[in-house]
Amino acid sequence: MSSSRVLNSLFFPESVALVGVSANPAGWGGTSFLQRLKKRGYSGRLYPVNPKATEVEGLKCYPDVKSIPEPPDHVIIATAAPAVPQILRDCIVGNVKNVHIFSSGFSETGEEEGKKLDEEITAIIKNSDLRVVGPNCMGIWVPASKLCAWGAEPKGLGSLAFVSQSGGHGEYISELGQSLGIYFSKIISFGNARGLQAVDFLEYLETDPDTKMIACYFEGMKDGNRITQLIKRINRTKPVFVWKGGLTPSGAQAVSSHTGSLAGEERIWKAFYAQTGAVPVGSLEEVIDTAMVFQYLKPTAGRRTLLMGGGGGNSVALADICGREGLEVPRITDQTRQELNKFIRLAGNSTRNPLDIWSVQEDPDAFKKAFDLTLADPNIDVAIMEKQIMWDDDDQEHMERHRKSDGFMVEYCHHNASGKPIVIAVTAMANMEGPASYRARLLTRYATSGIPTYSTTVNAARALSRFVAYHEFQAKAKQANQAM
Repeated sequence: MSSSRVLNSLFFPESVALVGVSANPAGWGGTSFLQRLKKRGYSGRLYPVNPKATEVEGLKCYPDVKSIPEPPDHVIIATAAPAVPQILRDCIVGNVKNVHIFSSGFSETGEEEGKKLDEEITAIIKNSDLRVVGPNCMGIWVPASKLCAWGAEPKGLGSLAFVSQSGGHGEYISELGQSLGIYFSKIISFGNARGLQAVDFLEYLETDPDTKMIACYFEGMKDGNRITQLIKRINRTKPVFVWKGGLTPSGAQAVSSHTGSLAGEERIWKAFYAQTGAVPVGSLEEVIDTAMVFQYLKPTAGRRTLLMGGGGGNSVALADICGREGLEVPRITDQTRQELNKFIRLAGNSTRNPLDIWSVQEDPDAFKKAFDLTLADPNIDVAIMEKQIMWDDDDQEHMERHRKSDGFMVEYCHHNASGKPIVIAVTAMANMEGPASYRARLLTRYATSGIPTYSTTVNAARALSRFVAYHEFQAKAKQANQAM
């Protein structure tokens, strides 16, 4: 049976048991999970488990998993670590298949007691048919089934799956992504991975119709060759972004105390990226930055980048940034420059690439004309627009022109005649309350309108470069296969 069919009841359970709930409504763990499942619209059957309670949250409470009148599709264990082995045995007797161990206190503690408990539950899992997520993890977050007992409240079903050894990363990214219009198909926190491994989740996501992109956070992993080949295969049709934690000595030490994993050497991971074509990322913010270009942009013809902004120094800095990130900043043709010079005064502006044409940023008609001309240039493949927040509270006419120009960009990015991709960096003077606040609102407005939008030009160039590199890798791989 395929991984998709086997794991489907894990992600789409018709019943959930919560072991470790408390009659105290302020209780953490099982009680909190139960409250969120109810609040967020989970429609399946819920079974609280606590031998000292008869009712929790208005639901009948059972003394153990074996006493539940049906085998629950999904069991969440949120008790102290010493109680976990017996609960797993009860799950086996009760014919349960899917278990999420939220509990921590195992080998990640580094203590002898935790290591012994880890060995005990590992042996139980290995000699059973249990499919276990964890321990020491947040588990599964699925908007489609409303199995969202942690993390931000789901605002919609999206196409990005996030597979993470860290539960905290899963919680944070569920909020960050949705705030910028990036929605998720699944978020999976698998912690110490004494049962199901990253490869099991990736095999499921490979054929998951809701998932179009996959992001991974790894601290350590088993069966590196298998997962390398799997990611290489998945990456052909679904872009895979990989953040490897613990590549520095300090990070490796932190990994050991977090999930009890071995971090791995940096040179090995560089070879991994080169072999698989997976997109390297280094933070949760970079995961969302990268997801935006993949979600909204069509593949580009190349790396030749138009830079449009304002200020001579800014233009030089932006060109340097693009160079460091592997983007090319070519000369535009003399014909394009001549057309630009007809309506852009040369004093204080520059019609070379990078374009320093601050004077048109408040004039949508001139802005459109400049963009149309430069994007049509045969030397250009993509564009980065630095949208600078100009602010003058005392000049309402100036402010109105500014807002009109900002609104124009949404329409233009979606319908520019060239069809060439545009990303935006929204910048402002962060120490000024008005511009900083407006900048944050504008960034959110652009991003949630389907435009890859970034808070810095560095982030914009980096995300765009990774997008181009992914498609270059796939094109070369296709050519190599055709030549065989």
